[in-house]
Amino acid sequence: MIPDVSWVTVWGYGSDIRATQKMLIVRDKSAKTAYPLSSLQHLLVVGGHTLETAAISHLIANNISVSFFDIHGEPVGSIRPFGGDACPLRSAQKNLPIHSSAMSVITSAVKSRMMYLNELASGRDDGLFYKGELEILSDASRELEFLITLPELGRIFTLTRNMYYEILSRTVAPEFGYHRREKPPYVDPINAMFAHGYAVLYASISVAAAGAGLDPEIGALYGSVVPTGKNRGGCVLDIMEPLMTPMVDRVVVGMATEDRLSHRYEVSSRCIMSERLMKEFNLRLAESVDSAVINRNVRMYADAVSNGGSGMSF
Repeated sequence: MIPDVSWVTVWGYGSDIRATQKMLIVRDKSAKTAYPLSSLQHLLVVGGHTLETAAISHLIANNISVSFFDIHGEPVGSIRPFGGDACPLRSAQKNLPIHSSAMSVITSAVKSRMMYLNELASGRDDGLFYKGELEILSDASRELEFLITLPELGRIFTLTRNMYYEILSRTVAPEFGYHRREKPPYVDPINAMFAHGYAVLYASISVAAAGAGLDPEIGALYGSVVPTGKNRGGCVLDIMEPLMTPMVDRVVVGMATEDRLSHRYEVSSRCIMSERLMKEFNLRLAESVDSAVINRNVRMYADAVSNGGSGMSF
């Protein structure tokens, strides 16, 4: 099978990775997949696998880099051809037009969240929005293209994001104790699940961004308009922002409204999810966090970086 992007990611544990002079061969428990070396630029190994030294030689001879990550998506190290650049798009990222690029990310995120809120509201008889809320969100979305300064963009982004999470609280049972997005330690299961789901999504995007030659630290919205937070890269967060609602929030809210959380967690100084809850949650995330969509969005972001920021959309 020929990949639709210029990198191949091997996740999890136990795969056997080999290469001939023309093909990369990955065997796992269920299948064997072969990739022509001529189509690749980067192999990303995430977790614990067997990688033959001869395979590394063939990859380097074909000018293909190899990067290693732990199972959480944190980078461990890289092997590159002599003279190779770990992040060939770094210089272009530094020269991105911050305002227009940040606005593209915010617009996509607001659109994604508004669509989901309207979908949730359409299935309720009692109404989801308090008086004026829908108008505030709609006006904020329309106002984006007229904002000139970065602080103005940051204000609208923070306003719409905070309102979104507060409105979501009305869709889940009050006994869960969720009212808004909080900082850790999390004392309710909804925030704890958000955090875990976002970590999974972040790791997936981080690996794909490295494969595309992006510097994960250099963002447009994050790092320039909004702080990134500890151990988080701005580029990854930029790409991640519009994907959080369809890939994570839907899963969390869906499980809460289907009563899949009750009696499956404990709260003391923080919320601890049971093994049974974590297993079901991870299975649903595995279906929702779509690698094809992530790869497509990363490629669009990388292409926009290469083109000086023009055409950046998600």
